[in-house]
Parts: sequence; C-alpha cells; structure tokens
Amino acid sequence: MFASLPRTGWRLPATAILIACCGSSAALAEGFRIQEYSARDLGLANSGNAALAADASTVFSNPAGLPQLDGRQVNLGVHGILGSGEFTNQGSVDALGNPLSGGNGGDLFSNAAIPNAYYAQPIGDGRFWFGLGVTAPFGLTTDYDENWVGRYQTLESELTAIDINPSLGFVVTDWLSLGVGVSAQYVDVKLSNAIDFGAVCLSQVEPVAPGTCTALGTLPQQADGAVSLEGDDWTLGYNLGALFTLTDATRIGVSYRSAIDHELEGDADFQVPAAMAGLLDPAFTDSAATAPLNLPARASVSLHHQATERLALTADASWSQWERFDGIVVDFDNPAQPDSVETLNYNNTMRYSVGAEYAIDTAWTVRGGFAIEETPTASDTRSPRVPDADRTVAAIGASWSPREDVTVDAGYQHIFFDEAEISETGSGGDTLIGVYDDNAADLVAIGVNWRF
Repeated sequence: MFASLPRTGWRLPATAILIACCGSSAALAEGFRIQEYSARDLGLANSGNAALAADASTVFSNPAGLPQLDGRQVNLGVHGILGSGEFTNQGSVDALGNPLSGGNGGDLFSNAAIPNAYYAQPIGDGRFWFGLGVTAPFGLTTDYDENWVGRYQTLESELTAIDINPSLGFVVTDWLSLGVGVSAQYVDVKLSNAIDFGAVCLSQVEPVAPGTCTALGTLPQQADGAVSLEGDDWTLGYNLGALFTLTDATRIGVSYRSAIDHELEGDADFQVPAAMAGLLDPAFTDSAATAPLNLPARASVSLHHQATERLALTADASWSQWERFDGIVVDFDNPAQPDSVETLNYNNTMRYSVGAEYAIDTAWTVRGGFAIEETPTASDTRSPRVPDADRTVAAIGASWSPREDVTVDAGYQHIFFDEAEISETGSGGDTLIGVYDDNAADLVAIGVNWRF
C-alpha cells in the first residue's frame, strides 16, 4: 500500500556492523578493537608487543618471535573488564523538533571476561616453529535502558568475534626471524533498537492519507515498535611478522595483521504497533538480510631493549586502517525494503606506548606501561553503539615463576576516556545530541605459561 515506507527500522542493521565483540564491556583499544590478548603484555600497556617474544602469546603479537621461545609452551589467560559509561542528554529532538522523552540510558557497559589460549612448539631442530592462538581481536557490548532518549538509534549491541590463528615462525639468519599465520575468524551479531512508527506514519502515510496519523494517535514518540537483528559469518585473513636482533640487548619487531572482510548473513525481526499494522506494506515484515563488516588492517613496530641485567625497556607504535570502515550498506531479501546506507567516515588511527619491566630476582618481575590511543570516530558521525573517544592507558603488572617451567602473569590497566560528543540524526529524523563524559574502564588479567 505504501511502498516507500522504509528505512526508519533499519538504523539498526546499518549500525549493527559497527560492533564486534566477545562479551566485553567496551572495546578497549581504538574503535571497537580488543587489545587484551596477553596478561603479561597488559601490564606493559602492550608496549613492545611485536618484539617481546616472552611466551606463546607471540603467536598473536608477532609469529616471528616463536623461535625466541624456550621449548614447547602452552599459555592460557583471561581478562576481566569492568566498564562504566554514562550519556548526558543536551537537547535531543524527534522528527518534529520536539524534545525526545526518556532518560540518559543508565550505565551502558556490561562487565565481562575474555579468554585467550596459545600453543607453541619447535619443529625438528628448532629453526621452524609452529604456533596456534585463539583470541577475540574486536569487541563491544552496549546495553541502554529501554526508554532512553536514544532508543531509536540503539538499545542493545553485541557481537562475538573469535579468531583461530595457526602460525609458523622460522629463523632466516642469526639476526632475522620471519613469521606468517592464517586467521579463521567468526563473528556473530545480535542487535536491537526501537522504531518510531509515529515518525514513519508522519513521513510516509500522512502525505497519502492526510489526518490518518493524528486520528490514530501515532505522531512521533506515540507509537514505538522495535527491530532486532542476528547474523554471523566465517572468513579468512592473515598475519605477517619479522624480528630483527640488532644486538644481544636490542630487538625490533614488525608485525602486520590483514584487513578482514565479512559478509554477515542473518535475520531481521520487527515488532509493529497494532495501530500501524493495517497501514504498512511488507516493508516491516521479518526478513533475511546481508551486510558487510570490513575490519581494519593493523601494523606495529616495537622495540625491546635490555638496558641492564634486570631492567628492560619497551616501546611500540601501531597504525590501524579504520578508513576502510567509511560506510555500510545493508541488503534485504525483502524487495519492499530498500538498501540501508549509513556514512561512518572512520579515520585511520595511531597508538603509542612505552613500558619497562624489572626483574627483582629469579622468581619475580614487575612491570608498568603507558599508552595513548586515537579514536577513529568523530562527533558528527559518532554512533551511540560505539561511543568511542581518545584515551590514555596506565598499566602495571607482575610475573611469578614458582618453578622453572611455570610462570604466572598478572596485569592491570585503567583507561581514561576523553569526552565523546555526539550529534547523530537517525533515519527516522530524530537527532541524539549529548556527551559521554564519564566513560572509564578497569582491566584485570591473569595468565599461566607452561614450558615442557
């Protein structure tokens, strides 16, 4: 009947692909990347990660570090994430310019745990090494109160990302090792948001049948429905690395993780108010849908310098290719639903970190680090699903070796977020205006490395 109805309900799928998570509270590197893959590296603020080669987690950070290890190893760890975040409304309005009803959304982040596991072993005489890692390299979960002011743009966002990464490291010369790996990556999306069917009625039904929306009491904010989306995908990527031993005391590591392109396939489920059901054509019926998720490439250059017998210094600079995440197109199997297009305009980012670790004795080592991270987002295109901002990171950690073949690592980070302003107009004409001014996160991690 009204064949042009459309895009209001699909703010969700368009933004859906912004989210990649493994049950985490907030993505804890730039954008929605998860940096938490090693308890030891956590305590260094991940500085020097591509040159550290301290345990089997080098499978992820730089497979060229595998030949530096001492015998076959297993490394298991878990990161606990305690996040908090609050939004402050600063004049959000609906499609008619009236103030949006509802609160600020409550604490939008959920606490969670992220596990990781690694295995490494030499092949033959030790010139070649095999490694296998299982990690969660991206992640975010946000969960707002049901009636908050930004409900038409997001309610819940969750996506599980799992990366299975077999790798090979090999010695080229006394001063050079190389590494290569393949990533089999799985993502699973679960997202929801409200739909302002009053705004749909006003923009689509009213021009065809004047007075209908007023008679039904379905003006903006008077007839809310909802939509939820679930989808998943498997695909492949790769990682490369090189480790240069400049002197007995100094190593430089270079690592690269490829961009990965997912094509999510899933289903969209609508909840339509009874007052609107008779007016809508099939545009708001349940449908299958596909959408791309183009994850960024990342390159790192790291330094590890053994300044004294007890003191080591680390540093790192990492670049992420977020510019390829410039927009999203969602294609629906339902022919009555046009493609949804959203412009994101993410920018490439840099992360800089420094750290140090000190061996107290043969059993105990302490460490610390500091990092600064750029956000790929901007206020005019920032999504409430990813309320990211520039941040600084302070970290401490320690290692304990109760015996020669076992090391227990612990780490802690506190993340300080800058204010994140937002002024985002949804596809229903509503505009969310405000600031995230109290976002923070505490990370704790523990890991165990066995050598045998």
